[in-house]
Amino acid sequence: MKKIILIFAVLTVVLSSCRKDFTEKEEQIQSKTMVDLTIDDNFSWKTTKDIEVSISSSSNETVIIKSQSGYVYLKAFLTSRQEFTSKITVPTYVSDVIVVCKGQNRQVTVVNNKLEEYFN
Repeated sequence: MKKIILIFAVLTVVLSSCRKDFTEKEEQIQSKTMVDLTIDDNFSWKTTKDIEVSISSSSNETVIIKSQSGYVYLKAFLTSRQEFTSKITVPTYVSDVIVVCKGQNRQVTVVNNKLEEYFN
């Protein structure tokens, strides 16, 4: 009988100590509005960037510039030994594109918002 009372007392103490204190959490949660936001003056809101493209080929060819996932940014016809120039707009996070020409798929890194490539 003493064991049962002792076990019951221990269980009562253990179970009652496991209750959550909701007042602490309510104090930690603070509602914020758009007025409360602080944004750095140097933050860029742009989601796209322009890239200057310069491509040439030793023969007449079609060139395709596309994303890693296959989205086509530009499709153009290259005239033999003449430089083709254009501008494309890509998402700001893009640093590499795929250039398809003469049956080749080249992964090209965009440097200083410029893409230059020559196909022999």
